[in-house]
Amino acid sequence: MESNKNIFCVSNPAKIMDALWRMMHESGVALTNMLIFLPSRRAVRSVEKMIVERVGHAVLLPKLVALGEGAEQENFDEDAATVSTLERVVAMSYLLSGVRSVGKISAALPVARSLVTMQDYLENSDKDVSDVDWSDLVNEKYAKHFQDKAELFGMLTRMQNEIFSGRDTETRARNKSILAWIDYIKNMPQNSLVIVCGSTASVPVTRKLMKYIASVPFGRIILSGKISGNDKDFAQDTNPYNSEHIFLSELGLTADDVIEINVGKSNIDFMNRAFGNDVSNRSEYNLDNCHLLECNTEAEEAAAVAEIVARGILENKSVLVITPDAAANQRLMSEFMYLNIVADFSGGTSGACVPAGRAILNLMDDWLEAGNRQFDEIYLSCGYDLFNTIAQMVERFDADFAPKFIVEDNDSVAVWTQIKKLSDCLNLYKIKLNLGDARAFVYDCLSGMRVRSVMNPNADVVVLGTIESRMQTADIVILTGLNEGMFPATGYENPWLPRSVAVSVGVPSPNHKVSLMALDFMNLSCNTEVYWLRSRVSGSVQTQESRFLSRVVVAGGKFDYVHGDDILKAVRNRDKLEPKLLNYDTPVPPADWSDVYVTELENLIHNPYLFYVKHILRLNPINDYWAGVDARDFGNLVHEVLEKATNTSESALVADMDCLARERLGRNNLIFHFWHRRFTEIAPMASRMLENTKNALVEVSGHTKIAGRTVRARADRIWDGGVLDIKTGSAPSETRLTDGTMPQLPLEALMLKNGGFQMYTTSKSKTPIMQFLQLKSGNVKLIEYDAAQTEEMIKAAVSKVTEAFNMYCTGNAGYPYYKTSEQKYKSCDDFARADERD
Repeated sequence: MESNKNIFCVSNPAKIMDALWRMMHESGVALTNMLIFLPSRRAVRSVEKMIVERVGHAVLLPKLVALGEGAEQENFDEDAATVSTLERVVAMSYLLSGVRSVGKISAALPVARSLVTMQDYLENSDKDVSDVDWSDLVNEKYAKHFQDKAELFGMLTRMQNEIFSGRDTETRARNKSILAWIDYIKNMPQNSLVIVCGSTASVPVTRKLMKYIASVPFGRIILSGKISGNDKDFAQDTNPYNSEHIFLSELGLTADDVIEINVGKSNIDFMNRAFGNDVSNRSEYNLDNCHLLECNTEAEEAAAVAEIVARGILENKSVLVITPDAAANQRLMSEFMYLNIVADFSGGTSGACVPAGRAILNLMDDWLEAGNRQFDEIYLSCGYDLFNTIAQMVERFDADFAPKFIVEDNDSVAVWTQIKKLSDCLNLYKIKLNLGDARAFVYDCLSGMRVRSVMNPNADVVVLGTIESRMQTADIVILTGLNEGMFPATGYENPWLPRSVAVSVGVPSPNHKVSLMALDFMNLSCNTEVYWLRSRVSGSVQTQESRFLSRVVVAGGKFDYVHGDDILKAVRNRDKLEPKLLNYDTPVPPADWSDVYVTELENLIHNPYLFYVKHILRLNPINDYWAGVDARDFGNLVHEVLEKATNTSESALVADMDCLARERLGRNNLIFHFWHRRFTEIAPMASRMLENTKNALVEVSGHTKIAGRTVRARADRIWDGGVLDIKTGSAPSETRLTDGTMPQLPLEALMLKNGGFQMYTTSKSKTPIMQFLQLKSGNVKLIEYDAAQTEEMIKAAVSKVTEAFNMYCTGNAGYPYYKTSEQKYKSCDDFARADERD
C-alpha cells in the first residue's frame, strides 16, 4: 500500500465504542449496508445496544460478526463434515496407548491433548501439518528425544488423515469460514462499509481477512489500543502491539501510518511508554484513576472485590470484573452470594468446576482410592457405554455425591451433554475403559469445556475473562489476580519441537499470551475508575506481583493506595463483630387448635420444631429461582399422569409421561434420558394398579376430628373400601405404620371409615384396606395392608396424634428441635441453626 487511509486507533481505548459510532455515523452509509467484525459475541451484544441507544429508537442493525481472536474464545458449532477436537483426542489417545513407552490410555491422554493443541496452533498459522516432513525438519542436529517425538508426531498425523477420512478439524473449518468472508465482501456494493473493530490480528487467518478489508476502499480497521512507539519494541514477542506490528508490516506500513481517532484523553500514552523499552523519556505520571489493593490471601482478594462492587452498586454505578482464573470465579460467586449481589457470570466456568462435574470426578476418585469395583460392574452391564454408566451412577449413588447437584439444572445438563459426546467418540472407536482411564477422559473433556450461564443484559455487575472483556466498559473496572503466572498467564509451552523449529513453522512463542494480556491490561486501565488487585499468598505460596504492575511503577506511575486500605479495613473488620449470644430455647407459642393436614403430622411427630416453623410461623424455604426441575417435579409429573390417565396400558402410560416430560424439560434435555428409564420401570406396576382400582376417585378432600382438633387430607386415590398413596420414593415401613409415627394414610383410612370423604360408600368402607404404590428406582411394587392390619395402624396413628396434640396444642409445651439424619425433616435446619446446637 502506498499510504494508509483506513487503519485507525483511538486516543482512549476505553471509548472505542465512541470511535466506532463516529466512523459509522460519518460514513453516510446506511446501517443495513454495513458489515462489522467484532472480537466476541459479547462485543456484538454491546454494539447492538450502543446503536439502539445512539439512534434513539428501534432500527435495522448492521450485520455484526463475532470474528474472535482464537480457538479458545468461542465454542465452534460442529457439522457432519468436521471432526471434533474431542474425537481427535480420543482417537489419538487410543493410538498412543499402543506405543510401548506410553502403555495405557490414561498416560496417553495428556500427550494426545498436547499434540492436538500443537496441531491446532499450526493450522491457525495456516500450516497444513500433513505436508510437513517432520523427520527432515527435526534432523540429526537436534537432540534424540526431539527426533523421536517428531517421528511419532509425523506418524500420528498420517494415521489421523486415514482415520478421519479427510474431514476438516474444527480449527481448519473455522479458518475456512473466516476466509469465506473475503468472497462475501468482494460481492458487496461500493456504497457499503466493512469495519473490523477491536481485533489484535493475533491469528494469521484473522490477519489475512483484515489485510483484504484494509485493501478495499470501503474497508476500515480500528485497532485495539493506540499503537505508537518504536518498531523494534513492537517486534518483540512480549510487546502489547506485537500482533498489530506484524499486521502493519505485512501491509508495508508502520505505527506512524495509523490514523488516530480523538475520543478524549487517557492513560494510554503513559502505558505505551511504560510497556516500551525507551527509558530516556520517563517522568512521574498521575494515575489517580487507578487504585491498587494488595490482599493477604486469594479469599481476602475475592472479599475485597465484593466490597468494591457493593459500594459501586450503592452509587448506581456499573461494574466490570476481570478474572483470569476459573477458581477466582468460584470465590467471587461465594462472596457475591454473601452480600446478595446479583452478577452476570456468563463468561463461563470449566465443566470440571461446576457441581455435577466435580461430584462425578470426586466419586470416581473415591472409588479408585478404595479399589471399588462398582464402576466395572455397571460399565459391563451398560454394554461399555460410558454415558449410560454415569447415568446409572447418578441414579444409584445420589447419597455418595459431593458436592450435591441438581441433575436437571443448566450446568448439569451441559456436563451430561459433554459426557455424551465423549461416550459417542469412545463407542465409535470401540474403546473400553477401566475406572482410571474413564476418570482421565471425563476430566479432560470437562476441563476443556466452558459452561456458560444465560447472559443477563440488565446486570449491573459483569464478570469476564480477559479476552471476553475486549470492547467492554463500565463505571468501575476491577482487574484481579495481578500476579506473575496469573495475569499475565503462562503461555503455550511446546514439548514436542525445539523452539527454533516451532517458531519457524508458526507455533506461537510462550510470550504470545503475555503480549495479548498486556494490551488488555493497558486498555482496561484507561477506564474512569480502575482497581488493581493481587494476593500476596496463593495456596500457601508467596506470590510475585505482575510484571505489568512493575512496569507501571518503574515508569513513574503514581496511583492510589489509600482508598484500597479503606476497603481492606472494611473487609477485615467483618470478622471482628462483637459476639452476641443466640437464644436456642425451645419456642413456646400460644395454644394452637387450627386445622391441620395429615401431611404435617409427620413433622409434628418426628421434628416438632419443623412443624412449628411451617404450620405456626407459616414459613417455608424459598426454592432457588435458578434451580431446574428436580425429584419433586418428577413426582408431580407421575402423579399428574396417573391421576388423569384414561388409557391405562403400559405403553400409553409411558407415552403420556414421556410427552409431559418433554414439555416440562424441553425436547433436547438429556434429563429426559434419566426420567424415561424410570417411566418404563414404573409403568407395569402403575398399569396394574389403575386396572384394579378403575372406580377410584383421585385428590378427594376429607376430614376427621382427633382430640378435638380437625385433621384434613387430600387422598391420592380412594374407593369404596380402600385408600392408596403414591410414593415416588420409599413407602413408610410397616414398623412405623404400626407404631403410629407415619399417620398420613392410616388417618385417611379412618376418614373413609367414618364417612369423612364426600363419596358414596357401603359396608366395605367400615373395614378399609390400605395400599402404597411404591415407585422407588429399582424397587417398584404395590404394598397392601388388609383390613385387620389397617385397623391396627389406624388405632396406632390416632393414639400417636392424640398424644402429640395433647402435648403441643395446649400452649404449655414447647416445640423442641430433634436432630435427625432423615433429609425430609431437615428442611429448616438453617433456620434452627442445627449445626450450632449441642
